[in-house]
Amino acid sequence: MYRRLSLLFFTSLLLTSACSDGEDPLPEYPEYTYLFWTSLGDRKILRAVYEKEQYLHTDTLFNSVKGVEGPAAIIADAANQRIYWTDFSKRQLVRASWDGTGNPEVLYATPFNTRGPMELVLDSEAQQLYWTQPYDNLILTAPADGTGPVDTLFTGQEGIHGPWGIALSAGYLYWVEYVDNELWRVDMDMSTAPELLYAGGSGFLNPYGVAISEGTGELFITDNALPGAAFSDRIMRGSINGSLKLETVYDLEDGVNNAYTMVIDESEGQLYWHNQLEDGGIYRGTIFGEQPVALITASHVGQGLALARSGKSL
Repeated sequence: MYRRLSLLFFTSLLLTSACSDGEDPLPEYPEYTYLFWTSLGDRKILRAVYEKEQYLHTDTLFNSVKGVEGPAAIIADAANQRIYWTDFSKRQLVRASWDGTGNPEVLYATPFNTRGPMELVLDSEAQQLYWTQPYDNLILTAPADGTGPVDTLFTGQEGIHGPWGIALSAGYLYWVEYVDNELWRVDMDMSTAPELLYAGGSGFLNPYGVAISEGTGELFITDNALPGAAFSDRIMRGSINGSLKLETVYDLEDGVNNAYTMVIDESEGQLYWHNQLEDGGIYRGTIFGEQPVALITASHVGQGLALARSGKSL
């Protein structure tokens, strides 16, 4: 009896003020890490579930039966437990529950005289989507709830040629142009002109993806070199203001093979990327270029990638 009373006493010291008012303590739930990706070749949206870095299982959330045809980019909104993706083939922006229940909801469809949307990013606080249409030379934005309107931010008339990867960080919108081999940023309020951070002569050869590490003030670029180039496919690192010279972090020997999308986990200092060719693998290493490992393989024509934890998007 004494041991039981002692345990209750010390436990009571750890209860919150809400419990001292007679309320029951909140139950503890395990924290899961969710890895979402798109398989363009399989026409699927998939998710792998981890608990404390331990892999649990992989699920197909949506497939062609639910209307998936050409899935490209994917993002996760953990606060609302939703995922958003672009369907290039159907020229649509889509959202759905991140557990695969229900039917996907088409938010926006591009006009018939345009090509489909490609990369996508969400301003979770403002609930605003931003996306690129590289073959139309467009960068656009619209509310995440699908109510519109769709606003055109930049077109080919402003010198945009092949905008692909897109990212948000610290009040800036970043994008890469695979045609002009350039990386740009602009104030989110569009109060100033776009700023060119890196051009082709900076070191990359054929950029597609961009990811930002706010913790280190660095940006990362996927560089998919053309056959016969002096360098293999790479992930390169620079600074968010373009002041530092680009350097290679990972290359083909580390598992980079036609990677289009990256995700940074700030809390763990990890960089994830998704290959399109070969094994369609998803790889992870530190943002400093250390310890690359393969997490997922056999994703047929891998494209988009997103990471979230219960309650927090990454």
